[in-house]
Amino acid sequence: MRLRRQNASRTPRVDGPRRVLILSANVGEGHAAAARALCEQLENGPDDVEVTVIDGLRGMGPLLRYVVEDGYRTQLRFMPWSYSFYYWLLEHVALIRFVTRTLLFRLGGRRLRRRIDEHAPDVVVSTYPAVTVVLGRLRRLGIVKCLTVATITDMTGLFFWAQRGIDMHLVMYDASVAPVERIAGSGSVRLVRPLIGAAFLEPLDRQAARRELGLPLDGKVVVVSGGGWGVGDLAGAVDELSQIPGATLVCLAGKNELIHEKLGSRFAGNPDVRVLGFTDQMPILLAAADVLVHSTGGVTCLEAMARGCPVVSYGLPVGHAKINTQAMADLDLVRLANSTADLRHLVERSCAVPSSEHSPELDEVPDASDVVLRAPLRVRSIPAWRPRLANTTTALIAAMGVGTWMLSTDEFAAVAQRIVPSVRTWPTDKPDVGVIVRTTPAATAAVAERLHRDGVEASFAMTGVLTSPAITGLRALGDAPMCEITPARALRWVETRSKLRKEARVLRLNHRFFYLAPQGSLTVGQILSARTTGARRVVGSVALNSTSPVPTRPLRPGDVVVITLDGSAKSIGSIDRFAAELGADHLHGVPFSTLTG
Repeated sequence: MRLRRQNASRTPRVDGPRRVLILSANVGEGHAAAARALCEQLENGPDDVEVTVIDGLRGMGPLLRYVVEDGYRTQLRFMPWSYSFYYWLLEHVALIRFVTRTLLFRLGGRRLRRRIDEHAPDVVVSTYPAVTVVLGRLRRLGIVKCLTVATITDMTGLFFWAQRGIDMHLVMYDASVAPVERIAGSGSVRLVRPLIGAAFLEPLDRQAARRELGLPLDGKVVVVSGGGWGVGDLAGAVDELSQIPGATLVCLAGKNELIHEKLGSRFAGNPDVRVLGFTDQMPILLAAADVLVHSTGGVTCLEAMARGCPVVSYGLPVGHAKINTQAMADLDLVRLANSTADLRHLVERSCAVPSSEHSPELDEVPDASDVVLRAPLRVRSIPAWRPRLANTTTALIAAMGVGTWMLSTDEFAAVAQRIVPSVRTWPTDKPDVGVIVRTTPAATAAVAERLHRDGVEASFAMTGVLTSPAITGLRALGDAPMCEITPARALRWVETRSKLRKEARVLRLNHRFFYLAPQGSLTVGQILSARTTGARRVVGSVALNSTSPVPTRPLRPGDVVVITLDGSAKSIGSIDRFAAELGADHLHGVPFSTLTG
């Protein structure tokens, strides 16, 4: 796929309000919540701004939406280990990151560019990392020329959140500044106030909040949340925490209707447990709560911190959620529970600590809206030849890899055999049959003596080079040596040409010689390498061994018979039956070199 630079997004207008396009994603609720909060800040600020929020993941096409959104939801609900494994690969294997970024851009770049062009924005903001990857690539290629901004609500996984093609990254934690700059460059990040709704920052008395929600004014109130998708061990958490004396539990199942129904039925008889689905009362709930038990981290933790509500993480120790929660726990921003026993202990401990007030340090941190509207254009478009060279190089490497694999496997040997045909028979007007014997070096002399006694001459296939006396002894009996190739493993096929030529020189064969194909399969590389030496492959038309020394059909002049003997007395004795068969058909056994003249 090639995205033309001349079709890039239009340049910003001089007159009228500034147009801001926010690209979100319906992957959990945190990314959408950040988009809503930024939109709210921009619309309520002093600047003349026109804000549009769209689902950037859907804008990249139905295939990516299905794979990323639905696939991620399915993984978290039914196969959380698979997401942990893939996330580990993303974090530790550069090739996996490269392939994932490339697929995202190839599958979604053109569609996302079109959606951006439809709105002709002055600023594009992404709140979801998969969208950020594609947006950053479009910006770096010069296809999108306007200011690009990315919000980062996590502390970890920054290899996807931060991109060199993004002009400005907005982080919610001071600890994220340095890691983002290492990835995206100096001056590419600003610390801003958490991207949460304004309602979370408005003062609200705990008693007033509980009164508004109809919760007990006395005792402990614990909110148990599974995020927007209602994932994690919600039932286990509620079972354990319901044992705390005087505790009222509010369990949030998000948009997961199945979990909402199951939890509602399970705790229907417990008056101290309330099960809710997705709710817009989170500002009031967090003001009323003594502690929040959350499974996924992210924006909900930022909202709780703004409310001064302690956070205990429990129930979804997979992928980025596990690593992000651990990083937050290391900074004492949340408490991490690894079991239900830890959970109850940490919740009781958190309830005993008075709620904190809004940090005065946030007063010195700018709002995200201010940075979005005033950030400089920092990214410089890379020259057009660089991505073309990268694409060409990648294609060449891929082609070399596929080609090497094809040459190193016998899966395509049938195709190679059609291109490079083998010898099975040889046209002759004499009553001769070409005989080739495959045996061990130790048994060569005994086999040759028995053949000579029976009046049969043969070619002996050599997998290794015999000594000169052994070769002289064969020729004295009228026999002839012949090369043979053994099946090669992996890349050892590259030695085929040199080995064949060496054996041909030792055996004093002319330039256009023959070699016996092995009992196993040759790789494509072996077949083609051997052909470059001028050698031709012989497979024969009849194959015999000590257990079947007699052909299944009458022999004909010009047949090439390959006899495999293990050197035992029984195998050597089978030569007599083969010689008798030749005599019965009035044929002579001769070396293959004699048959071919």
